[in-house]
Amino acid sequence: MNLLLIVTVIIAIANGCSSAPTEDTDERESLQELEAVRCLRQTLEDSCERNSGSNATYGDMMEAVADIPACVGSKFDLEVLIDGWNQLSNTTREQYFTTYCPVVKQSVQECLVPVEAISRLCMTSEAQRVEWPDFPMYLLPKVVDLLCEGHGEILFANNSQSPTKCFENYFTYMKQCMRNFVSETNAKPRGEFAEVECRVLERSRRCVFDKLTNCGNGELIRVFDLPYRSVVEQTACRNFIKLE
Repeated sequence: MNLLLIVTVIIAIANGCSSAPTEDTDERESLQELEAVRCLRQTLEDSCERNSGSNATYGDMMEAVADIPACVGSKFDLEVLIDGWNQLSNTTREQYFTTYCPVVKQSVQECLVPVEAISRLCMTSEAQRVEWPDFPMYLLPKVVDLLCEGHGEILFANNSQSPTKCFENYFTYMKQCMRNFVSETNAKPRGEFAEVECRVLERSRRCVFDKLTNCGNGELIRVFDLPYRSVVEQTACRNFIKLE
C-alpha cells in the first residue's frame, strides 16, 4: 500500500470533496475528483483489510479522522490561537509560543497519534519501513517543535516583517513544486526509487526553497526538509543526494 494513497484519501475525505460547485467547468472537475476519491477510497479500504487482516480497520481509521476536530477543540480555543497567530510580532511571540506550544503538542499526541497508529496497519511491512518516516502525522510533532524553537525563531529569520506570511504560503509553494512529482516518478513506492526519481525530488526541494527565499524567509525550507531528509535517508536517494 502506497503512503501517498493513504494521505490523499484521508485529506480528500476529511475535506469533503463533494462540495457544491458554482460553474459548469467546476462541476465537471468536482465530479471527476469525487469519482477519483471514491476509487481511491475503495482501494484504501481493500488495502486496510488485506494488510491488517480485519475488515474493521478502515472504518476505525476514518472514525479516528472524524474525531480530530472535536478532540483538538477540547484542548484549546482555535479561534483565539489563530487570532494570536495573525497578530504575531517580536513583542508577542514569547507569550504566544509559551502559551500554545504545550497544548498544541498535547493535541498532536492525543488527537493525531491514534490516526497514525491505525493508518499504519493499512500499509505493508515494507511500506511501513520505507515510507512511514515522511507520513504527515508522524512528522507533525517535529514541525511543531521546529516552530516552537526559540519562541518561533524560524518565523522571524532574516528580520522578517511579516513572520507568518511565508509559512502560510509554504503549503501553496509545496503544492506548486510537487505538482508533477507523482506523474514524473510514475507514482513509484519509495522502495523502488532510483536516480531519476531522486533527481525529481531534488528539483522539487529547490523549487520550494527558491519560492520561500523570494518570499523573504528561505529558512523555512527546514520544514520541507523534515520529510525530505527522511525520504532521502530511507531510500536509494541517499546514494544520489548529499544532505547538508
